[in-house]
Amino acid sequence: MSNPKIEQMFVAQKASSEVLVAIMRTSFEGMQRLAELNMSAAKGVLSNTASTANALASSKDMADMTKLSPQMAKPEEMLEYWRSVYDLVTGMQKDVTAVMQANYTQLAKTAASAIEQRKSTAVDGRDMMANAMKDVLETTNKAFDNMSAMAGQMASIAGANMKAASGTKGPGKK
Repeated sequence: MSNPKIEQMFVAQKASSEVLVAIMRTSFEGMQRLAELNMSAAKGVLSNTASTANALASSKDMADMTKLSPQMAKPEEMLEYWRSVYDLVTGMQKDVTAVMQANYTQLAKTAASAIEQRKSTAVDGRDMMANAMKDVLETTNKAFDNMSAMAGQMASIAGANMKAASGTKGPGKK
């Protein structure tokens, strides 16, 4: 004997878990791309620093050293880095938001309805399974809210850094 209400609740829980996994996968892929971007930037900085240090060590006079100064500070590279971070983070935020909007709202309503139906048919309104499912749903809602807020904060930070980098004055500019 199967209970359609319990089956509905399990289907809603499974669908909610699938949405959470999709969001986590999107977030991890974004973090992987960010780590790759950071490694690439670090390699570029290291390479530039090493070549500039070698050139400084082999320079014979102050005129040679002053020519190296513009090579050390590269605001256009910093701007490009922050633009890439901003693009990556805003893309990740859009992906997470799209998954949430497409699936989660309806899934949460369905799960909440199933839980309430289960609780209403329980003796004295006490149903451990429904209470546990309600706790899982509330925790999932909080996780989705936190992930969305974090993506928004990352986009804001990246945007502020990109703006600050674009305002950087190069050598000899006022």
